[in-house]
Amino acid sequence: MKVTSTLSVLALTGTLLFTSLAQAGHGHHDKHFLLTEKAAAKLNLTQAQQDKIAQILEQKKTAMKALKTSRVEHKDEFKALMENDYFDEQQAKALIAKRSEAKNEALLAKLKSKHQIRQVLNQEQRDKLAKMKHREMERHHKMESN
Repeated sequence: MKVTSTLSVLALTGTLLFTSLAQAGHGHHDKHFLLTEKAAAKLNLTQAQQDKIAQILEQKKTAMKALKTSRVEHKDEFKALMENDYFDEQQAKALIAKRSEAKNEALLAKLKSKHQIRQVLNQEQRDKLAKMKHREMERHHKMESN
């Protein structure tokens, strides 16, 4: 009985630790970088620019939520296909095409929002942002190699 209790406590502790780490990591990505005070200061973003960027990101978020719903539907359709007594190749091809289309729509939404945000920034801000991204990539690569 004591071993079972110890294992239960360890499992619960691990679960709580994992949940708290997931929440901590999730919080970091809740706000898009360009909407942070740091980005606003470094790029000298006006309030109008920040508002426009927030609007663009909200539109992207809405589009991505809709696509996520369709992904869940596709998953259910694939599951139903696999549970059939026979394999319907035409249905499988149609489902694959629908899933590919949904992925393409997600990529399109991301590219569109990046382009729209780029149009909100002036050339100097674009250049600063590119340098910031480049430094971040270099820092990330150094961390991976260590």
